[in-house]
Amino acid sequence: MKHGVQLTKDSALALLRTMLLARRIEERLIRLYHQGSIFGGVYCGCGQEAIGTATTAVAGPNDLFAPCIRDMTVHLGRGAQPLDIFRQFLGRATGPMRGRDGNIHYGNLQRGVYAMISHLGAMLPVVTGGVMARRRQGRDTIGFAFIGDGGTSTGDFHEAVNFAAVFDAPVIFVVENNQFAYSTPITHQFRCQHLVERAAGYGIQGVAADGNDVLALRDIVAGLVADIRPRPRPVLLVCETLRMRGHGEHDDASYVPAALRAAWEQRCPLLLLRQELIADGLATEAELEALDAAVQAEVSAACEQALGDPPPNPATLMEGIYAAG
Repeated sequence: MKHGVQLTKDSALALLRTMLLARRIEERLIRLYHQGSIFGGVYCGCGQEAIGTATTAVAGPNDLFAPCIRDMTVHLGRGAQPLDIFRQFLGRATGPMRGRDGNIHYGNLQRGVYAMISHLGAMLPVVTGGVMARRRQGRDTIGFAFIGDGGTSTGDFHEAVNFAAVFDAPVIFVVENNQFAYSTPITHQFRCQHLVERAAGYGIQGVAADGNDVLALRDIVAGLVADIRPRPRPVLLVCETLRMRGHGEHDDASYVPAALRAAWEQRCPLLLLRQELIADGLATEAELEALDAAVQAEVSAACEQALGDPPPNPATLMEGIYAAG
């Protein structure tokens, strides 16, 4: 299959490795949650791994990201390590939030990743403002703001997209249309046939994409990045996908029709990429199995190390909250 961005064996396997890491980490987090080792929430991106993988693969070092609750691949694609993630979710003193949070509210500004908060739409104005600030400093920054289909009904979504449109802020607003806002299906969320149609109301470009085909999505995002970096303006990128688990691990997703789930299981982003790599002669089944085994071993080692790390000391609770001097 031809691609707009050159595809090599190494680049293809790097994409698959990011998605495998996310899937295997989340599988382990699910077990830890049900064992009672995680006291925060676990919100899995199983089935949505291609979106964060494709966007981070073509982003630049100065670009900014505001991930949503299921964007493990954004963190991994921007350099987070499995050990960082396990320490965070287990609430260890060695983690990104020093054990003050055992949930998804973490980031790394050095890597251009804002820490997420649970008011999901509220992150979109933040990344829009951050991009505009960097542009005024003369940097060629692009922003990637992620939101679910349900989050597009919030006021913050409207304000951020409208503001970016008026001021030509180069932000790609990535809508992860996973068909349900918690348990509310998209048929009960909006009247337009497709979310991408909303772009016209803001006077900006709208692009619809297959959120499970990481190679095709990477090509689309690469084209958008190349276009808007020199000619700043926002874009609404709507990625069709389905989350293959509940809203969180406290939710059994019994409201998802069995036929819908079965159809999307056949379009698992990891499965699609594996099939294409083998069909294109870029990898053998044995090589892909070896890669998965290596990822599994890395994840297991990171998890065991994090489990052995200490919890935070209550005496240090107030440290690091305020800027010094």
